[in-house]
Amino acid sequence: MSFRCHIGLIVCLLAAIPGYTQTESTLYFMTSLPQVVEANPAIMPRYKTSIGLPGISSFGGVYANNGFALGDYISNVDGVSKLDLSGWTKGLAEKNYVNLSAYADVFRVGLRINPKWYLTMSSTVKQYNSTMIPKGLATLLVDGTASIIDSYSNTSPQQEFLAYMQTSVGAAYKINDHFTVGGRLKYINGLANVTTENSSLIVQVDNNYQITVTGDALVKTSGISEARADSYNLANNLGNNFGWGLDIGASYKFMDKLIISASINDIGAISWKNNTRQYALDPTKAQYKFSGFDVNQLLDDNSDYLHQQLDSISSKFEMVEGTTGSYTTSLPTKFYLAGTYELMPNFSVGTLFFGESFRDRFSTGLTASVNKTFGRVVSTSLTYTVSNRAYNNIGLGVSFNLSPVQIYVVGDNLLMAPASMIAGDSFSDYINSSQLLTLRAGINIVFGWDKGLFKGDDVNDDSHNPKQKGPKTKTKNTFGRSPQKKSKVGR
Repeated sequence: MSFRCHIGLIVCLLAAIPGYTQTESTLYFMTSLPQVVEANPAIMPRYKTSIGLPGISSFGGVYANNGFALGDYISNVDGVSKLDLSGWTKGLAEKNYVNLSAYADVFRVGLRINPKWYLTMSSTVKQYNSTMIPKGLATLLVDGTASIIDSYSNTSPQQEFLAYMQTSVGAAYKINDHFTVGGRLKYINGLANVTTENSSLIVQVDNNYQITVTGDALVKTSGISEARADSYNLANNLGNNFGWGLDIGASYKFMDKLIISASINDIGAISWKNNTRQYALDPTKAQYKFSGFDVNQLLDDNSDYLHQQLDSISSKFEMVEGTTGSYTTSLPTKFYLAGTYELMPNFSVGTLFFGESFRDRFSTGLTASVNKTFGRVVSTSLTYTVSNRAYNNIGLGVSFNLSPVQIYVVGDNLLMAPASMIAGDSFSDYINSSQLLTLRAGINIVFGWDKGLFKGDDVNDDSHNPKQKGPKTKTKNTFGRSPQKKSKVGR
């Protein structure tokens, strides 16, 4: 098959999803969904059996930006939108990360084989992209060199890109009525990668306004040059780029009302071996000093003079392509620590501290939630999240449990869209004010609703398991069901 045929399905699954931290927080409280194990493998979903159909059981994406919200720097004057670039640069972080990720399930199966064991198996296509824009680069483009006279600034951006398919098997085990542990092992096939080993572009301005630029960079790739040449071979990449990942989690129940849980996900790495190329800048050659233009040449409108200057700069800072050996990249590792308290049956509140570690970046966030289940039919979660220096993230999760079909939508910062429209703003105003947006949706096939998370599976009170008198009598455990009534025949 051709490159377009090989990659077409993956592109449809991933690129079509508008897609950090790059962490879904509302999902953690949606225990009716089989996909909740993506947040913590120790959580046993409410449905005992679930089947995910290819492409539709779970698909979505994440957009996150810790640097800015465009709406903060856009003003409307006489019907004309204007961008305050100076205010934009002042509000930037030193390192500004714009992150996009997307995913789609190929298949998923979950099975609670008994009250103590819940097993899962799944395969998912994932894409992760992170672009770092230094404040120095934005400031240089907007404000020029005035702010770095007799100083310097590192203006080099960085890029990280991962595309891979993971196949995983997992299990949650209930040790006792209070303590549950879980884990998931992932076999990973890499599809494509771009990783920045190092990158710097130092712009220095002395007292005489002479500008010196020095570059140094090493970027490694796998599968990228194939894609550019329209010769990408999916089988080669799946067979040669591989790695392992691990998720671990646990939960502990206090006093039948409070559950404390924690998990660490995506501990692992991918080894890239197929079609590996590197692109480098040599700092001994990537140097340029600029003292100014020859005014006479400019006045004479000498276009050749300008072209020569530009050609001289581009030749010094042209990335040199070459082959490289195999290399390894880590997975973006996620951390969760949560507490959920049941205020009344089927109504709880929760808090979640979460984070993501990838390369030299560690980002965190905090979520508060209110969770309500309306019988078996509707499960909901309303959340508020502080993350990426943003404080306007109101999330929502809702699932319609029409067994054997379950339809759901869950995400962070979702409710701000209708809130903006109710306030008379446009959808673009919502986008311009957002620094975080996650969305996951799908359709599951589900069977066997579990009675509850806070009440134990074994119900031992007299109303469910009436005790018989006598030293040797036994009572059969009904696991939360009402005992069978005695037959009237023979009375």
